[in-house]
Amino acid sequence: MPAYDPRAVKGIGVTYATSTMGADHTAGYAVATNVLGIGGSLDPLQAEGQVELSRNLQIATASIDCTGLCLFVAFAVMDDSSALDGICEMLSGLYGREVTVDEYLGLGKQTLADERKFNAAAGFAAADDRLPDFCKTEKLAPHDVTFDVPDDELDTVYNFVE
Repeated sequence: MPAYDPRAVKGIGVTYATSTMGADHTAGYAVATNVLGIGGSLDPLQAEGQVELSRNLQIATASIDCTGLCLFVAFAVMDDSSALDGICEMLSGLYGREVTVDEYLGLGKQTLADERKFNAAAGFAAADDRLPDFCKTEKLAPHDVTFDVPDDELDTVYNFVE
């Protein structure tokens, strides 16, 4: 797992567990909100709210990736809602038709849905959307925390996929 320990930054732990491409901190960079306070603030040591945070960031990241934009554009979007409108305005100019925020985020959802379907066809299942056992059992100093986001909550990350 790259960059961050999921026991102390539980939002990134959700992303590591459920990302369609394996543990990838860039697939849904919850560190932005959990640690840096970008786009709001959510206690990184608490399990509550981490699934929703990771889900929304994974959708937004997939949308950004589909347009070929640099992932760092996400920081602007998280701190200024008009930045998302700006991306849609840019895409509207490119395609010669209006691209709405819902359509843009729908692109990310569809991409993740397609990736999930591919993974399912390759034999991946809910049991693969888990972190290694040590993350749940070995406490991480100095906060003495483990990754305690329940499995049944991890199973809801992609609840928008049919």
